[in-house]
Amino acid sequence: MNHSHNARSLFARCFTARSLRVLCAVAALGTFAPSHAEPPAAQDDPMQAARQLHGEYVELQNRLSLIQEKTIEAHPELQKQQEAFLDLMMAKMASGSDASPQDDLAAIDKLEQKLRSKDTPDSERQTLMTEYQEKAMAFRAAQVEALKDPEVQQAQDALRDATVTAMKQQDPQTTQLMEQLQQKQDEMKQMLEAAGQGQ
Repeated sequence: MNHSHNARSLFARCFTARSLRVLCAVAALGTFAPSHAEPPAAQDDPMQAARQLHGEYVELQNRLSLIQEKTIEAHPELQKQQEAFLDLMMAKMASGSDASPQDDLAAIDKLEQKLRSKDTPDSERQTLMTEYQEKAMAFRAAQVEALKDPEVQQAQDALRDATVTAMKQQDPQTTQLMEQLQQKQDEMKQMLEAAGQGQ
């Protein structure tokens, strides 16, 4: 019972991170993307500008995520609506799959705990990280497929609208932050397009 609760908590954390991107119309990849080595800033000003822009983007995401968390905590009806949405997502994700979403999340949760543990040898961390990323990516792929279902889309739209409305009531800065986040996303898209044309 408790293990199932832990799995649902992890799912909720994944959903919270993803839902903020959905709420703000951001098509960014998920939280578990591997980090990349940064090129030397001194010899590449465009890359330095890109890193600064991305940092500002992440800061806005974090601020909105905090508002979202506080809003959901303060509104029991939103918590129930989110639970219903998660149940629906889990049911749709389970269709045609050998392992249940609960089993997948339990495996991801175990790997996450091992990666965070100080007792895990460094020699095992790379293997664990690779497995963790593979399972997380597969889980997100199943989420994406489930989100194509009309019933899930309707529930998602209702949850998104209710959450955004409550966030704006919780913190008047929400609208401005969402607009700034969209602007940063547009700027990063333009920067990437310009870099592609320059090659």
